[in-house]
Amino acid sequence: MSKRRVKEAATQPPELTGVAQLLSEMPEATLDLHGYTGPQARLRVRDFLTTHSQISAGSVVHVITGKGSGSKGRGVLLELTRGLLEGEAANHVDEYAGMLGGGGWVVRVK
Repeated sequence: MSKRRVKEAATQPPELTGVAQLLSEMPEATLDLHGYTGPQARLRVRDFLTTHSQISAGSVVHVITGKGSGSKGRGVLLELTRGLLEGEAANHVDEYAGMLGGGGWVVRVK
């Protein structure tokens, strides 16, 4: 007599929530700040988030800062951008998280 294998019911993966959900979404737009100075980057990030909160509220955008390894001295863009996300641009930010591997931010705009 042969043994029959009973197929197990396929289970659905759990729904993503929070940071996992944010990081899994495709970006509507990307801003790459490589080569910008701190003051230049501040203006670009502020304008980028303002624009995308108006034209694509609720969507995800990426802000690429780099890790600062090519900078003379300490890289500043990653922390400068975090400061903007928590400060003067916070009214355009619903949530944000650091990119896997570093070097940028994933942002859901309001």
